[in-house]
Amino acid sequence: MEVVRRHREKFRLRVALLIGTSLLGLFILADIVLLPTPLHEFYLQNRLLYQLPFILAVIAFSYSRFFYANRSWVFAGLMLVLTFANYLLIYQSWALHGFAFPYEGTILYAFYCVFALGVSYKLALVASLLSIAGFIGLMMVAPVYGDRVMISTAFVVGSLFICAYAKYRLDRIVILLKTTNKKLNTLSREDELTSLLNRRALMKEGERLLSLSKRQKLSFAVIMLDLDDFKKYNDAFGHQQGDEAIVTQADVMRAVFQRQTDILGRYGGEEFMIIVSGVSVQDIEQSCQLILDNWQQRALPHAHDATASMVSCSIGAVVASRADDLKLEELINNADNALYQAKAAGKATYKLSTLN
Repeated sequence: MEVVRRHREKFRLRVALLIGTSLLGLFILADIVLLPTPLHEFYLQNRLLYQLPFILAVIAFSYSRFFYANRSWVFAGLMLVLTFANYLLIYQSWALHGFAFPYEGTILYAFYCVFALGVSYKLALVASLLSIAGFIGLMMVAPVYGDRVMISTAFVVGSLFICAYAKYRLDRIVILLKTTNKKLNTLSREDELTSLLNRRALMKEGERLLSLSKRQKLSFAVIMLDLDDFKKYNDAFGHQQGDEAIVTQADVMRAVFQRQTDILGRYGGEEFMIIVSGVSVQDIEQSCQLILDNWQQRALPHAHDATASMVSCSIGAVVASRADDLKLEELINNADNALYQAKAAGKATYKLSTLN
């Protein structure tokens, strides 16, 4: 997904560069019509030998594997090259022919490179400061605009400052949006209390793993867990400690099931589910026993009227040697029935059924 996104972004940037090149071509045609004839030679030299080749070099570099990681530096450099080439043109026009060439291109280059091409805020600020310093230096050496030097300088300084500040604000908003989207995505998938998958994400990931198991002809298992006499625990110790018991159940599950492919989630209330593939019946039996042993080691006192003196859970599991024609709902029902049998057998135990 990331590779596809990068390819699309590279393509977008190349299009933006080509559009910029086309705009430069239109400016050249318009300027040639408006400029005095004596300026044509060094004007075309500036545009065709300095600015245009550098843009084409950037387009060629966009096909390099080094381009994407360094694109902001490249575009900041492009901004400075175009800007100072424009300053050279302004100086030559004034020094050789007393012509006040417009400075507005400086602002257009900055805004296009920063916003259309995506120069980062910090580099935009540095490039803007260098451009401002260059313009002030130009005005000190060659007061091209006469009595309008001060207002022209103020306009360039103000425009480039706005450019850099607007980019800062835009970058901050983008970062905030990405952070918010990441949080919303996490909230849409995770149970807030336990940080396990919520029921919706649990079912989605379970279906994905089941499809993968069918393609690879792997075994498949669903495990249902339920805290024993949880209502009595809640009534005796309060909801806050009840939440802590639920979190403990999640921790126990994570301690036993640690493979990246293992899917752990809160099915609802005090009921949990684990979905795994590529395991044997013996593996699941061992894991169920480890969960029960882990609860025993924690020795969390239960309510006085609970079945057992210490908090534990009942476990129901189903293992299918082949998941070929099975549906996730069918496997969950089998595991749920096994869980009911574990409850009926006295709780704090596990029952396991097999398919195929």
